[in-house]
Formats: sequence, structure tokens, C-alpha cells
Amino acid sequence: METFFEQNDTLLVFAHGVVLFALGFALWLQRRRATRLALTSSLIWLASFAFLSGLVVWGYVFIPIQATYLGPGVIEALVIVRAIMQTVAVVFLLQFGLRLVPWTRRHLAPLTAASVVAWGGILVLATILASEEGWTVLQWEASTAALSRYVFVIPGALLAAYGMWVQRDELTREGMTGIRPYAALASWAFLAYAVVGGFIVEPASWAPGGIANEVAWFDATGLPLEVVRGLVALILLLAFIKLLDIFEVEAAQREEGLERARAVAEERARFGRDLHDGTIQSIYASGLHLEAIAMNTSDPDAGDELRTVVRSLNATIDGLRGYIRGLQARDGGPAGISSDVDRTVAEFEADTQIEVAYSVTGIETSGPLPDDAGEHLRHVTREALANVARHAGPCTVEVALEFHPDELNLTIADTGRGLPGADADRSDPGHGNGVRNMQERGRWLGGRLVVEPNPAGGTRVVLAVPLDDVEATEMPATTPGIPDEVVTR
Repeated sequence: METFFEQNDTLLVFAHGVVLFALGFALWLQRRRATRLALTSSLIWLASFAFLSGLVVWGYVFIPIQATYLGPGVIEALVIVRAIMQTVAVVFLLQFGLRLVPWTRRHLAPLTAASVVAWGGILVLATILASEEGWTVLQWEASTAALSRYVFVIPGALLAAYGMWVQRDELTREGMTGIRPYAALASWAFLAYAVVGGFIVEPASWAPGGIANEVAWFDATGLPLEVVRGLVALILLLAFIKLLDIFEVEAAQREEGLERARAVAEERARFGRDLHDGTIQSIYASGLHLEAIAMNTSDPDAGDELRTVVRSLNATIDGLRGYIRGLQARDGGPAGISSDVDRTVAEFEADTQIEVAYSVTGIETSGPLPDDAGEHLRHVTREALANVARHAGPCTVEVALEFHPDELNLTIADTGRGLPGADADRSDPGHGNGVRNMQERGRWLGGRLVVEPNPAGGTRVVLAVPLDDVEATEMPATTPGIPDEVVTR
């Protein structure tokens, strides 16, 4: 068996690269799909890791072949590029793991920055050691790869394993119990990769590479490390191909929600017509009849009583007309939502005398919006601005509404004192319900809302809602069957 592996080493390495490339390509194709889950919104990082890793593995096949045609300087440059790509790939794996853990952006940002600094430190440290020890380019690459696997792959794969296990509960909450077992399978595969891809590394010229390397592994097991890594990558590929069904399930859920919204709109239209054509007309006729009686009665007191009843009936008719107007669907398009948020901002300015800078971009390029998006965005804006008035003190306020083909972003930022407490989403009961309500509205829209420190000081509320950048049937601007203005008597 060892002879077989040694004779087909090149073929096995190439197959490993194919599996990694296929994993990255499959995930990359889904990068613009709308989603509300942390798992699927983080797949771009795993796709980048798999894509680059596949190219790196293929480099171990093709660079030796090119050595017979190209000069030593070109080959050394290719090896350096391969080493840099390998270190960048494992940084992407760590980023995927970090984003699966339910941390806030406040905690994620410094961890991301630290990983970038560590990546640069590894390259600098390996270069200094290579200069002092007289290493070849291949020895420099092996040492760089070994250290980067210890620093990035082990924590990245362990975080990914933990995150995939946690995602099982989120899949259950979203009604995707059939996909849940594949998240568990991916979790176990990441645990295995933490060992074969992080702890066991290529032989290096310094101590960490000699603790557990692929030569010692092959001598102990008779299996090339590339074969084991390839099998783990194949398990990940199969698991994530099934996990990509999440997008189809979410699309079906959105379509079902759209059908429900249409049914509600039709029922509102029918109810409005019935009120206007039946109830209002009957009350109006009764009022006319009573008014005629009041005009012809000889008893002044009775006439006054009848006229009071007529005025009450007229007030009831006005209330019903207002109710019918409320049944009419608002303009749920980007322009209508922008106008609604603008009115909310103007009302806040009028009530508090706090000036707000309001901006809107991308109205023409917006993807299809979720049902009731305008209502939820108005409430989020109103609550966030109310928190500014209560807690921020003297400050400047900015409200930005950004429409994109695949995402809607609403940002409310102030430069004041901010919400009390270490974390805004764990603040005191005085405003905790408001923050939770905003986050709940974000979830209703299929997005995510975070309250975080504003880099300019103060607090920033960010709501991100994924959109499908595909053609969709638009809902009518007004409820069918009900005119823009109800006919009055």
C-alpha cells in the first residue's frame, strides 16, 4: 500500500486540490444569495479558504513540473507566491470560524485585526530566521506553512467546529431540521482538520515543524497526509453541498410569506370595500333619515337630541373612512420607505430640536424588499432616535439608508455619551426592551441588527437585511380594489 501511495503521489495531491477547489467554487457561487443565518452569510470566508488552498495544493504539482522549463529565479518567485497564498488561506479559515461564534462586532473587529497582524508577523519572522540560518526558499516556505497552521488552522478549525455545532440549534429554530445533521457532520470534519491540517504539518527547519509532521505520520500510519486531508475536505464538500439547501428553504419560506402577504392584502381590500359600500352607506342613510326627522319635529329638545346623534354618526363615518385608508397598503418600494423614514426623522427633529443628517443611496438599484419592510424600518429608526434623545446628550446624529441589489442597510449613529453599560445589547432595563424590540424587528425582516460603539464616539445602530438580487413579482403599491381616496359623501 505504501508503494502504491508513493507511485501515485502526484495524482493524489492533484485530487486533493480538486476537492478543495470544488468546495470553494460551490460556496462561491452562492455568495450573493440572500440569507438571514450566520452560517450562510459567513460562507464567503470558507469559500476563499478552500479556493486558495486548492490552488496551493495544485502548486505542489505544477511548480516542480515548471522547474524543468523555467529558471531558478522564477521558480523561487512561484514558491514565495505559493507560501503567501497558503498563509492567506488559513487566515480566511480563522475568519470563518470567528464569524460563526455569536460575538458582537465590537469583539470581532479586534480579533480580525489581530489575525492580520499575526499573519504579517509570521512572514517577517520566517524571513528573518531564513536570513540568519541560511534557509533555502523551500525551507522558508515549509517553516512559514508550519507556523501559520499552528497559529491559524488549529484555532480556526476548532472555532468552525464549535460554530457549526451551535448552528444546529439555529437551523432547528428556522424549521430546517432535515439539514441539521449535515451541520453536525461538518463540525466533526472541522475537528478532524484541526488535527490533520493544523497539528500535523509539513517538516520544517525549526522545532514546531518537528513535533508532528507528515513524514512521521506516514511512517506511523502508512497513509500520506494529503490523502487524509483530501478525505476530510471531501466530507466537508458533501456536508456543505447539503447545507446549501438552506438557500432553497429560505427562498421557499420567503415565497410562502409573499403569498400570505398577498392573501392578507386581498382580504384587506375586500373588507375595505364591504365597509365602504355597505356599512358606511347604511350609517349615512340612517343619519340622513334622522336629520330629516329632526327638521320636521315640533319638539325642540327632541330635534337637538337627534342632531347630536347625527353628528355622532358622522364622526363614526369619518372614523371608518380613516380605518379603510389604514387598510390600504403603503408604498413598500425603496422610494416609499425612504419617504417614511424621512418623515420619522423630521418628526424627531421637530419634537427634540436635534438636527439629524439624513441620506439615502441606491434607490434605483435595490433588490426586492421584504414585506412590511417600511413599517419595521420606521419603528427601528424611531426607537434608535428615541434612545439618542434619552441617553446621548448634546451630539450630532446621522441616519443613512442604503439600498443595494443584495442588501438593505439602515444606520443610525450619534456622537454622544452612548447607551449605558459595557455592551448596548446588555444594557439596563431602562432601554433594554427597546434594543431587544429593534433586534426582533431585524429578525422579522430576515436580517440582523447590532448596537455597537460609534468609531466617532457615541453609539451606532446598524440593521443589515439581505435581499435577493433576482427578478421578483412586485406587490402593488396600494391595496387592490380600494381607490387611493375613499369616496366621501
